[in-house]
Amino acid sequence: MQRFDRSRFVAFGVLPAINAIALLLHGLALSTHGTDGSGRAVPAIAALAIICLLCTLSAAIKRGRDLGLHAGLTLLAFWFSLALGPCLFLYIGYLVFAKSKPKADAFGPPPFQPNIGTWLWSFLNLVWPWFVAVAAARIM
Repeated sequence: MQRFDRSRFVAFGVLPAINAIALLLHGLALSTHGTDGSGRAVPAIAALAIICLLCTLSAAIKRGRDLGLHAGLTLLAFWFSLALGPCLFLYIGYLVFAKSKPKADAFGPPPFQPNIGTWLWSFLNLVWPWFVAVAAARIM
C-alpha cells in the first residue's frame, strides 16, 4: 500500500471529507425544502457521502503509514473520531500537519511528487458524486 504525503492526503482525504459534509447538507436541504418529491433522493445522497468518507478513510490509512502508524491504529482513531462528530476534522488536521517519521520507511518507499494527473484524479473524485446526486434527484 502506498504512503501519502501531505499534498496527496489533502487531495484524496481532506477534500472528500468536505465533499461528504456538503453532500449531507445538500440532502438535508432537499429533504426540508425540496419540491416535487426530490427528498426521495436523500438515501442515495447519504450513500454517496459514506463512499466519500470511505475514500477519506483509505487516504487516512495511507497517510498514517507515512507517519509510521499501523493501519489498525489509524482505522481505530478514524472511526473513534468520526463517532465524536467534529473531532473527525481535528484528527484529519493532525494527519495533515504531522511530520513524516523516519520509521515510516518500513512501510515502503516515500511517495513521489504529485503531478497533474494526481490533481486531475482528485478533481474527478470530487465531481462524480455530484453528478450522481443530481441524477438521483431527477430520477427519483
